Amino acid sequence: MISKKKIYVFAVCGALTTILYYIANIVFLCKIYENEIENNFNVDIEKIIREYVGVLEPQFLNVNPRFSKLRLKLITNFKYSDYNHSIWDVPKNWISYKHGLYNPDDSSIGKLLKALKFEPILKVSNALKGTQLKLLLHLNSSQKVLFKPQWYSKETVIEGPVYSGKDRHSAEIYSFYLGAVLNISWMPLVVGRKINLQEVYQKGDLLLKKTMFIKATGEYCLFGKCYYCRKEEYICGDNDNLIEGAAILIIPGILKKVRSPWQRTYKNHLKAKWEENKDYCKSLKKGIDHEKLLDYVDLSIFDFLIQNGDRHHYEIMKGNIIFLDNGKSFGNPNKVFFDILAPLYQCCLIRNTTWNNLQIVSGGTLTSLVDEILKSNEQTEIITEYNKRAVEQRLLFIYAAVNYCIKKFGVESVFTTC
Repeated sequence: MISKKKIYVFAVCGALTTILYYIANIVFLCKIYENEIENNFNVDIEKIIREYVGVLEPQFLNVNPRFSKLRLKLITNFKYSDYNHSIWDVPKNWISYKHGLYNPDDSSIGKLLKALKFEPILKVSNALKGTQLKLLLHLNSSQKVLFKPQWYSKETVIEGPVYSGKDRHSAEIYSFYLGAVLNISWMPLVVGRKINLQEVYQKGDLLLKKTMFIKATGEYCLFGKCYYCRKEEYICGDNDNLIEGAAILIIPGILKKVRSPWQRTYKNHLKAKWEENKDYCKSLKKGIDHEKLLDYVDLSIFDFLIQNGDRHHYEIMKGNIIFLDNGKSFGNPNKVFFDILAPLYQCCLIRNTTWNNLQIVSGGTLTSLVDEILKSNEQTEIITEYNKRAVEQRLLFIYAAVNYCIKKFGVESVFTTC
């Protein structure tokens, strides 16, 4: 027979077990709630930034008085102008330039852009590196040019994740001019160019010719050689065998590839650490040079404007991050992928120079100046009005994100002169 004392002990133990069970469940539920907060961090930040847009001061909405000086400089230096046979000496001289891949104050830029568009092609080969179809054009004076062909019309909207679809040649062109307006010279010169596929076949090497074919109707077609290149996916010329694309100037030098700390997993069911941890940048600061972190912020701001969410690696030249490979931009003007801006709103750091450059192009002048130069050079619209309006809206989001950081940490913590 069980004594009353034992029954009492069992009752107490049972009660304690029940209490511990509920405590364990409460802890478990709190952990789930905490994880939900972490997982929703980027969503919460988006909501906050959108709210900050509504209270932006007039200086961020109106035309900046300093804009006219910037406009005059760019109109003078970046519009096409006539060149001579020595034009390819210009990029060779830029190799020693320490502040970018090109010198934005060089009056030869317009001449070089025109040469990039019209100089005769001497030979052609497949550009084998990378995942997308590209050609390597050889011009006079041993100058090499990367050519990305057109896959989509400018009106095409790319649905799905931010990295969906093939490269957009128009994105490469517009991104270059947008970068120029923002005083970003760590990117190669880019122009729109048409090339003749029949000429490409005639001047191509043997490997290139193996990746081309001629239809019974006489059109020349190309599927190229790259990681994702397939015979079933090809491009053909028009009635004159012409195809459109982006011609990208190759600056000699060694590129070093570095994995992005904000790289995506590219898996719908799996998030990266930076997508879940609101304190991700705190741990990152311990292992990354401060100035390099500012480079990441600079690039994230630019990528957010163009909506390039496919920056899984960075290329470094002359010790600086290169704004290279912008083809996955301007996919969908109806969506805003806020997480591209994560380096800014997670680290809450920005260079004074970057902030000043952003403020100069307020009040709709960012895209209007790009348009003004492009209409003179390309004589056609590169992206749609919907995309342009989206760029201006994203600029307001960037202003709001910086103001959020200032409110949270103070001016001295956010801005740096590095």
